[in-house]
Amino acid sequence: MFNYNGPSMNPTLKAGDQLRVVPYSNRGIRVGDVVVFQAPEGKRHVTHRIISVDSRGVRTRGDNNSNTDSWILQPEEITGRVDSALRGAKRIPIHGGIRGMIYASALRYTKQANKTISRILHPPYHRLAESGIFRRALRNRAKFRVLCFTRPNGIEMQLNLGSWIIGRYLPWQDRWYVRRPFKLFVDEESLPGKPESRRMSS
Repeated sequence: MFNYNGPSMNPTLKAGDQLRVVPYSNRGIRVGDVVVFQAPEGKRHVTHRIISVDSRGVRTRGDNNSNTDSWILQPEEITGRVDSALRGAKRIPIHGGIRGMIYASALRYTKQANKTISRILHPPYHRLAESGIFRRALRNRAKFRVLCFTRPNGIEMQLNLGSWIIGRYLPWQDRWYVRRPFKLFVDEESLPGKPESRRMSS
């Protein structure tokens, strides 16, 4: 079992997922597989998807990354293929091969479409968020909870509204990320972590 941390494979994998990693043995390495390997430039283990295999080696990229990884791996450097992820009590299958590539491509197209839509809606959305109109309207109705989890890189906090995770504080990025459209209802200044990080940096 490997613990996954970081944003490079979101939303396929999320911080805190426990990965079931299967050695390749005699099975061939396939484009589209999600694999665990030791980064050639450091001691850390990386979990990324294979995007090409040729005579030079194996190229990888995170599902949430725009650029291909700088290194070229050799098959013996790959620890194994991610078969599934345990997220809380739920086991999630992680598909590889052609199915994995189709999934990763769909994520990439969706991300690009979201960027285009965001560019159009960004100014009015942020004006509404800064106005505080929705926060004042729901001041005593919305019940937000902050949950804390210990990760290898520090404390991760999650902002919950009922059973929905609507925001995350990632210690390695030192800021809150609140999902759209919930930024309209959340006062980020009142959330724990962010005010402290500001004091530390001043």
